[in-house]
Amino acid sequence: MSTVSGVDQLTVVDVLGPLRELPDWLVAAADPVRVANALVASVPELREGRLRVTAVDSGQARLKEDRWTIRYRVTLTDPDGGERTLRLLGTLVPPGHVQPDARPPSVPLGAAGWRCWLSRLGMPVEVEPPDDDLPALAVLVDPERSRALLEAAIAEQSPRHRDLRIATCEPRVARYSPGSRCTVLYRLGFDCVEGSSRGPDLVVAKTYHGDKGRVAWGGMRAVWDSPLSRGDPVHVAEPLAFLPELNVLIQGPVREEQTLKQLIVEAWRTHAAAARARLDTAVAQAAHGLAVLHGCGAAAEVTVTWEDELADVRQALGRLGNAIPALPPTVEPLLAELAARAAACPADPVGPAHRSFRPAQVLLCGADASVIDFDGFCHAEPALDVAMFRATVRDIALGELTDDVERASRDEALHARADEVDALCDAFLARYESHRPVSRARVALYETLDLLTVVLHSWTKVKPSRLRHGMVLLERHLRTPGTLRRPRARPGSRVRAGGNRAGPARASP
Repeated sequence: MSTVSGVDQLTVVDVLGPLRELPDWLVAAADPVRVANALVASVPELREGRLRVTAVDSGQARLKEDRWTIRYRVTLTDPDGGERTLRLLGTLVPPGHVQPDARPPSVPLGAAGWRCWLSRLGMPVEVEPPDDDLPALAVLVDPERSRALLEAAIAEQSPRHRDLRIATCEPRVARYSPGSRCTVLYRLGFDCVEGSSRGPDLVVAKTYHGDKGRVAWGGMRAVWDSPLSRGDPVHVAEPLAFLPELNVLIQGPVREEQTLKQLIVEAWRTHAAAARARLDTAVAQAAHGLAVLHGCGAAAEVTVTWEDELADVRQALGRLGNAIPALPPTVEPLLAELAARAAACPADPVGPAHRSFRPAQVLLCGADASVIDFDGFCHAEPALDVAMFRATVRDIALGELTDDVERASRDEALHARADEVDALCDAFLARYESHRPVSRARVALYETLDLLTVVLHSWTKVKPSRLRHGMVLLERHLRTPGTLRRPRARPGSRVRAGGNRAGPARASP
């Protein structure tokens, strides 16, 4: 078992039972086979054989207000063998809520304004509308328009590239979360451009909804001005430009052969000694890099506290309660106990923090490691990042079992895997502590929030396999002796209601 903290037999574990299984009406809407059958039953062109569904990819599901939206990529084939792909958007309203009109299609399948009620799933689907929340997206994926944008922005805002002239630009979407963010990787060419300086062969542009672009730009500049820009012990990307009118951030390259997340999956899937040795080394690098980040002195605009993180969980629970009102009362006793525990457990002083430090944000290339994605850069106590990394390692390692449909996993296998991952997480913590101190009690508290978030996101993102191992991880954590046992206040110390010692300033420099 993990040595961070760990569990009394608490009844709060038992009351989480209602969270254990997604309802069938929700699972069905994310099941590609059931969605394909529902389309064939309701869409005239498919029902009459004029077109045939050959594949359905159920993409990202999101809970907004009291309903889920789910994106689908549907591959269709006509009788002559011609193939085309449609991007559809489904809107699922839970039973008992006011349902949308069940109208038949009024225009041909795939035409602008097409919409159809899928009676087998109890939801409408429509042609996916343009992503109006990311207005820069059309520019970023166009080779010529993005070439001009990159050249002008980098030359203007990066003095050592002021003579930059880009001849060719090849964009590739690396990551896209509709309505939220998009990351585009560019391979640049400079041949046959006279009188210009040569820039980086690769650059990355990110566009965001909201103010995350500005936050990331400020965080990256602050970190780049710290010793981390030297690449010891980890590399960070150079910030090249930020375009506030488009909410686009442009950064230099960091080399990648695989992410630490991919290495975790490889190590447990193959059980190869070489992969496990590389994993141990990479986790140690990540711990060292995080410790250096926490001590680099970079300024941040925002300070994030335990109360902020707890509020985020309550907000996610509230959204889920709008759709399924019976669920929040299940979790509230746990949140109340965590709040009381935090109030009695002094926090470490705040400093630079990543806020989304997960294995996917650690890139590996040979013996080098890099840290990316400073979108949430802030000041916070170190336990926030340490706990998130540990919780995510557990989620990834057990997910390798539950995501493999060809290899059904018994609960015994999940617990055995969890025992193995405990050792890796404890090695990460020990390596971190060899460079900087951190409150293990606070790590345990934040890790409880992170594992509960895994469970809640399994509902809001409709991930039944993730829900299964997420519940295993959360309940194991809650059964670790001391996880929710309140410590006595230190003699002579004053404790703030939010868990911070009286004294250290909470505002960022």
